[in-house]
Amino acid sequence: MLLCAATLPSLQAQAQTLSTGARHGLALQADGSVLAWGDNRQAQLGQGRTIYAAKAREIALPAKATMVRTNRTSALVLDADGNVWSWGTNLRGELGDGTHTDRSVPQIIFRGATFIANGGEWGPSFVIDQDGQPWWWGPLPNGVNTPVDATVPQRATTTRVPARLVRVQQQGLTTVALDDQGVVWSWGEGVACAASPGYSQPVAMRDVPPVVDLLVSASAPVSDRWNYLPNQRPVSRITAKTADGTLWTWGTDPVYPSQTTLPPPPKTYCPPVRQPSTAYDPFDRYRDTVHPDMLRAGVQIKTIMVGGDGYLGLTAEGDLWEWRNVSPYETPGWQIALRKLASNVVDASSSRTEQRGLASVIMYITRDGKLHALGSNTGGHLATPAGELESAASPRKVALPGPAVSVHASGTGSHALLQDGRIFAWGDGATQYDPSANFIAGIPPQVPTQVVLPTPVAVQKLATALGQWLAVDANGKVWSSGGWGIWPITHRRPVIVGEASGMPLARDVAVGGNGRGLILGVDGSVWRIGSNGGTGYLPPGTDILSPAATVWRYTPVKIIGLPSTIVQVATVDDGYGASYALDAAGQVWFWGNRMNSGIAGVDGRALPSAEWLVMDPIVLPMPGKAVSIHGGEFNACAVLQDGTAQCYGKLFNNHLGRRLRMHAPIVAVSMGMDEDKAGIVTYAQRGGSVHLRLADGTVWALGQGRYGQLGTGAYASVAEPVPVAGEAGRGELDLAPATPNVPTTAGNGTGQRPPFRVNMALAGNPRSLAFNGEVFGSAGTPAGANVYALATLGVPRPGSTWLQLDAQGHWSPLGWPVPALASNAQLSSEAQALPLTLLPRLDGPGLEGLRLFIGYGSDVDEMLRAGRFREVLELGPDLGALTPSY
Repeated sequence: MLLCAATLPSLQAQAQTLSTGARHGLALQADGSVLAWGDNRQAQLGQGRTIYAAKAREIALPAKATMVRTNRTSALVLDADGNVWSWGTNLRGELGDGTHTDRSVPQIIFRGATFIANGGEWGPSFVIDQDGQPWWWGPLPNGVNTPVDATVPQRATTTRVPARLVRVQQQGLTTVALDDQGVVWSWGEGVACAASPGYSQPVAMRDVPPVVDLLVSASAPVSDRWNYLPNQRPVSRITAKTADGTLWTWGTDPVYPSQTTLPPPPKTYCPPVRQPSTAYDPFDRYRDTVHPDMLRAGVQIKTIMVGGDGYLGLTAEGDLWEWRNVSPYETPGWQIALRKLASNVVDASSSRTEQRGLASVIMYITRDGKLHALGSNTGGHLATPAGELESAASPRKVALPGPAVSVHASGTGSHALLQDGRIFAWGDGATQYDPSANFIAGIPPQVPTQVVLPTPVAVQKLATALGQWLAVDANGKVWSSGGWGIWPITHRRPVIVGEASGMPLARDVAVGGNGRGLILGVDGSVWRIGSNGGTGYLPPGTDILSPAATVWRYTPVKIIGLPSTIVQVATVDDGYGASYALDAAGQVWFWGNRMNSGIAGVDGRALPSAEWLVMDPIVLPMPGKAVSIHGGEFNACAVLQDGTAQCYGKLFNNHLGRRLRMHAPIVAVSMGMDEDKAGIVTYAQRGGSVHLRLADGTVWALGQGRYGQLGTGAYASVAEPVPVAGEAGRGELDLAPATPNVPTTAGNGTGQRPPFRVNMALAGNPRSLAFNGEVFGSAGTPAGANVYALATLGVPRPGSTWLQLDAQGHWSPLGWPVPALASNAQLSSEAQALPLTLLPRLDGPGLEGLRLFIGYGSDVDEMLRAGRFREVLELGPDLGALTPSY
């Protein structure tokens, strides 16, 4: 391998298992304590630092606030002096402060404003200045699926709007605004009733009476990877309400492509059409969401907005209410369905901070101009000191009430099974099936919180994924989260599953997320929940839409076609579900979906659709006998008897797979989902992160690590395995310190030695990164070889700007001749090494996106021809506001 072990001094930590989430990791030490590292915005680390405000807290500003607008990632406030303040997360430039750095402290980004609109991470944010002209920033529309980020406010039109605007909305490629005379203006592409679908300057619709409210629906061309649909031109439709309540519509109905059917021809309304008085009023959203207790109390809501797990409403008197309709599944667990939050409120805004809608933030302004906030702080909305959202790129201990026997990092939440059989959970996802969850408690626990089972019992085995879990108790019975595995579902509390299906007592469980799990019986039989493959088939004559078919899908069903010698099971989400079983002979069995990720060892995209689903289990060809199997959201690995691991999926070259071979035998593999697509795993493309536990006790990591989830001590991705860092920030995390580490003697799986290897240590963040280590030689090194360090900003492509590191440790655009980091470095054997001390310094925006390559040769051309270079580092966004140095 490229990055191999050297002897690690003064080993501090000793762990036995590890688990990988989307943006964090966990390790279980021999003494039962747990280490956690990575992102902490959803309280994944269990440190109690990501706060939640159950009661409103004031956010002090130097002037009276007049308008507040929140989004999932950021907050915007307009004050009485016309200043626009922003804070929150900033990956897409949402804060408009010229950076991509998250910030939890309010900062002025615009002066002289009269209106604000918060587009967050999915669309542009707007201000209207004192002249009535629009400005925007954040992810700006730029054609087919190619948004462009603007980190500072810029004018939203290429020409001046000949009116004073008071409101603005944007969807797709179309922007719509209302002026102070009630006239609607539109510009961009797909403008309603425009002469051309191409870009249009601001145009006014003067064929309707003065408008008091409007809604816009737009669709942009969508990239269709299956080529089922022709490209669609951008279109938009506007619905407006006049002062007398009349509704008007103009433009073209948006087109939302389906991958299975062609959409009907869109309707066009040009000139504007007046709707009949009986038409549905889209502005009257409160009519369909009213809570019965509010009707009984005579509460009349003037303004309504969707908020968190329910609705937020403001009365004419300034009373702010929060409510939702109670589902019969939740009684008696959900106890609060309606509450009054505040009085004397003049403006309010609410947003869901997580995709599951579990954690929401509410902000409101009272008549004295004070700004208040309550709820989630996962996006920095509460404007608290940075330490309360603290992340960690190196492991730190989690405070558990007793020793643990297993740990589970699942998406953005974590679980631990203690020696006494109790389950503890923390972070987002841990609340998804909490029977006591309500408006106040339905939030990510910030410290480990016990998951209480209805019957006191000791759990012996736990499996989790995407917030769902299965557990085997001391009696061999299987428990599930949230009523999962029974039908009909009568509540959302943990239940015992399988008792009515004839399923035997269990000895192992596996969870792939999205309602898919596997149970291994004590007799070697395998039972599934949720997936369709390997279950035999529906009874003859059973309608696929019948209640019997629903029971078949959602309750345990025995897998047909497996031997009775199964010793381990694993399952993968993959958007559709795929399953694995290991038998006593070392064979790996597969069934389920193999369409996208290559997790069945084949290119599913090249198969006919009829072959995407493997109903009857098949044996996967492996290069050796397997001793354990491991599943991730889009990946699967089998650890082989020779100490290597054969892996498939997005992290491992898809269906072509990858053979992992380290300096010591691999014992276990843990894989996390894509860091950029956590929560939307069906469309994850880049892969994720991997942790390896070796027989010598060391932990190694590779893949995405821009949020610290690799535990290497830095917020950076790596292309080849590096040692996980201990609490001191060095590569010192050892799972079995009694076992000595050994130098590398293995090849790279191809029968050839790698041209060189690197041992490196990382510390800091993109603002201040220390990269130290050694480059080791190998036989065949050219005489008079030089060591080079080259980098690019972003993905290397033709025309990319390459950077070089000179002998003084400074980065600059590539020149010729390329200065060597070390000249005439005679690294002719693995016993020889050259120390690396790299202190990157770049002028301009910083080191975000830097990709570092190290290699050696007689010159750069010879090095490139010989392939004697490797990418060893990719830096992520500057998380400085959330990751203070120690």
